[in-house]
Amino acid sequence: MQIKTIVTFIVVTLGVLLGVGGMLWQFGNTEVKPIVDVAGEKRHIKGSGSVEVVEFSDLQCPACAQVQEPLKQLLTKYEGKVSFVYRHFPLTNIHKNALAAAWGAEAANNQGKFWEWHDLLFARQTEWSELADPKPKFIEYAKELGMDESKLISDMGGEEAKNIVSTDLLAATRYRLTGTPSFFVNGYAVDFNQLEAKIAESVK
Repeated sequence: MQIKTIVTFIVVTLGVLLGVGGMLWQFGNTEVKPIVDVAGEKRHIKGSGSVEVVEFSDLQCPACAQVQEPLKQLLTKYEGKVSFVYRHFPLTNIHKNALAAAWGAEAANNQGKFWEWHDLLFARQTEWSELADPKPKFIEYAKELGMDESKLISDMGGEEAKNIVSTDLLAATRYRLTGTPSFFVNGYAVDFNQLEAKIAESVK
């Protein structure tokens, strides 16, 4: 009887210790893993370097507009070492024209003008962001960029543009992104103020 009691005590004790150890390992094993598919289909990409930088952005987001110039300088500095991928994340709950702007970007892409549209809308953000209907202003931009205005408007309302933007929005939701701009370097989420340090670390 005494032996059974001792054996039972040992078994229970080992069980408790293993359980606690497992819990400690689980909570201690907090290593962040990269998101392997964060770049998606890489529809909008600049450069061909081995370090992959992905931005989820909103064309109506003031913070996104503010990082554009330092971001360009950074990509120029690491030219040949970095590939940059843009993905849509229009914050429709606070930016009423962001979705139309994203559709417009995809429509512009159909005419080979994605990056021109991207740059112009950020540069002129205050002109169109609060308009009740931004389409007339977008038509002006299309003319300025040498685009077919009627095709732009038609493609903006088409299923292709909407599906592409929706795919990026679903990805942003899946990755639990909460704001823009959101950056990733080789799959790891990085704040913009740490972006250069992460790139420099990755190119070594």
